[in-house]
Amino acid sequence: MKLPTPTLTVFAVAVLTASAVSSPASTAPVRRIADLRSFFHGEAAMPPKAPPPPVLAVVATAAGLVPDPQVEDFLRAFAAAVKAREGSRMAPFLSAKYTIADLPEEYTAADFFAQAVDRTPGPEALTIQSIEAKGALRLVRVAFKYPAKTKVRNFQFDADGKLLSSDLFTLKRVEHSL
Repeated sequence: MKLPTPTLTVFAVAVLTASAVSSPASTAPVRRIADLRSFFHGEAAMPPKAPPPPVLAVVATAAGLVPDPQVEDFLRAFAAAVKAREGSRMAPFLSAKYTIADLPEEYTAADFFAQAVDRTPGPEALTIQSIEAKGALRLVRVAFKYPAKTKVRNFQFDADGKLLSSDLFTLKRVEHSL
């Protein structure tokens, strides 16, 4: 009878121990072992949050445009979350159907949104440029004013004022070598 190699034995014990610890009766948080890479090299460190912007962005609606309280509330919450570097504050403002283009299926868009809020540069002002209703949806264009430039971003909101999608953040995959 051939005995298993020590490496396989350690791996088997670690997997069995992890599954035993994550029983439903346990009150401790469940930690899944995603793959051999994370098992041997540890979990990837979360990038640090960016420093908070110097000012809280002012939210306004362009002259001649009828104000939309739900959109303004979203933008004020966004500005406050960016200033506090607390992206998790935005969860109530995201639709359950919120999506990000090219997001792999195993990830959640809301988590990426929260991480992006923690790292995005803070604008000085957010000005609603246009609001176009398409059935129950609202397409909103917002100017983000920074010290050196202004960027216009598009948002899509549902009938309840929850964010469905935007081009505020783009997903960029970076491969790391061992």
